[in-house]
Amino acid sequence: MDNYVPFVLIPFICWGVLHYLKKKNRLSSLTKRMLFIGITAFFITELGRSFYRPYIYKNAIQDFHIADTIGNSFGTITAIFMILTLSGKGTKADWRLVLLIIVGLLFYEFLNLTGRHSVDVNDLIATVLFGALSSIIYYFLLRKHGNPV
Repeated sequence: MDNYVPFVLIPFICWGVLHYLKKKNRLSSLTKRMLFIGITAFFITELGRSFYRPYIYKNAIQDFHIADTIGNSFGTITAIFMILTLSGKGTKADWRLVLLIIVGLLFYEFLNLTGRHSVDVNDLIATVLFGALSSIIYYFLLRKHGNPV
């Protein structure tokens, strides 16, 4: 049952964010698209962590570290687009926010050094790659909606 909790939360997250954006008069086609990307990435992250990763580990399948890095890859997209949906202005200033999110996620990985764990280089690479992918997607979203890039 624990595997299904994140999926039950998705409609409530969507409703809450849409309600907040309407209340702040910030609901636009750009914020709707960013929310859709963020929620879709969240869904893929949780699908991967709940079902794909256990299946890969159980059957000892070599998937080139996709199962290992699913949280960092699509989780990075989730973090960037959900934060941009709630805090972004659709301007050039958002690029600092994107960079801050990526650096924050990398810093979070390095916090593993304070415990018994080591830093997973594949997680760092996934964070940087999917942070770059998110930046590219955001760039094209801003261009499509006529916002300054």
